[in-house]
Amino acid sequence: MHQEDKREAGEIVVNNRFLTWLDNFWYHYKWHVLVSAFFLLICVICFAQCSTRETGDVTVTFAGGYSMTAEEQATLKTTLNAVAPARKEGEGTLSTMLSTYSIFTEEELRALFTDEEGNFDNYAFQTAKGQTSEQLETFSSFVKTGESSILLVSPEVYEVQNLDYLAVPLSELFDTLPNGAYDAYAIRLADTEFYQYYEAIQFLPEDTLIVMLQPMLLWGQSSDAEKYDTFLAMYYAIVNAKAQ
Repeated sequence: MHQEDKREAGEIVVNNRFLTWLDNFWYHYKWHVLVSAFFLLICVICFAQCSTRETGDVTVTFAGGYSMTAEEQATLKTTLNAVAPARKEGEGTLSTMLSTYSIFTEEELRALFTDEEGNFDNYAFQTAKGQTSEQLETFSSFVKTGESSILLVSPEVYEVQNLDYLAVPLSELFDTLPNGAYDAYAIRLADTEFYQYYEAIQFLPEDTLIVMLQPMLLWGQSSDAEKYDTFLAMYYAIVNAKAQ
């Protein structure tokens, strides 16, 4: 009995030492762990995006107060492909992929869940509000992966995510500021001939903004100079598209 008691006491000492070491490690290396976990999460998101979508040359991302149907997504891709520039190497033109995020403002959600008689469905509203928050968080992480440099976003997403800090200034993309400039970094989609001529894509909200992101330095497709050039070529193809 005495020997068993001693072994039990010894186990308690070992556990206490481990907890002390763990507490000391967390105190000194907490931020190292958190930063490493953050970048690991980014890599996981990047891998998931790459492994679950169809193949193509350039990913265009939509994030705003609209939920595209599968048919509308197909239409948008077809329209983007119609104006896509030729590949630098190989045959044909660049092909596009879509990454979409439905991110509604609270006002938009209240309007969606209020019927003509003024009845408000609070349960549906709260559920959709939670889904919007998740979509916004996922979009925020995806932007940092460098997997897409061309964004079609609502003004609200543009402002909330501070995308002007990540965007290429229009002054670096054009000799003169485009007529449809929203500010020094974004262009209003509705002011482009691309949107005006192709009526099939006018389901996209008129206040949608086009943003060209700066390349990532260390990871993602945009970190590769040649790949980033394809993003630029597609961006110019959209913004400079002419009615045929």
